[in-house]
Amino acid sequence: MEFAQDPSEPAPVRRKPRTRTPKAPPPEETFAPEPIPEDLQDFAPAEEILDLPEEEMPARNSGILARLDLAMPVLAVAFVLFLFSQILALRQTSSAMAWRVENLDRQTVTLKGVRNNAADLFKQRQALVDETARVSNNYNALLTELMKLAETDRDARSVIEKFNIKSAAPAQPAAAAKK
Repeated sequence: MEFAQDPSEPAPVRRKPRTRTPKAPPPEETFAPEPIPEDLQDFAPAEEILDLPEEEMPARNSGILARLDLAMPVLAVAFVLFLFSQILALRQTSSAMAWRVENLDRQTVTLKGVRNNAADLFKQRQALVDETARVSNNYNALLTELMKLAETDRDARSVIEKFNIKSAAPAQPAAAAKK
């Protein structure tokens, strides 16, 4: 599907795809032993030449060995840094846990104090509740007597009518009300 092109835009350049030619691998270096000059062949037998100590042997892969020699200290330093960071993280975690334990201890002490204060306030208020219940019972008894008196006395009836006092069903005990 072709799209309409804006006439102000230049036409896209179409290039021919290039064919890629495979690159030739670099020539391999061969390490052939150098021939022994004839004047030295008589000087040392071939067996002695092969048994040279390692210090006198030519270094063939010295670049790889140098990289390996450098890799071990780098790995050791990385491991030490990792352990150091883990130790620091543990130290920070332990200080945070110590703070949490302290905070929990303070909250426990505060909670015990609040619980004791609530128990004391409950005991203080219980006396007030008992007094209120006693006054309420006396008031109900007084009103009941006033209702009985209103049946025979005109003044008691006028008080009941003036304050619109009506008898209610007897109050149920608290234990029966909870069921």
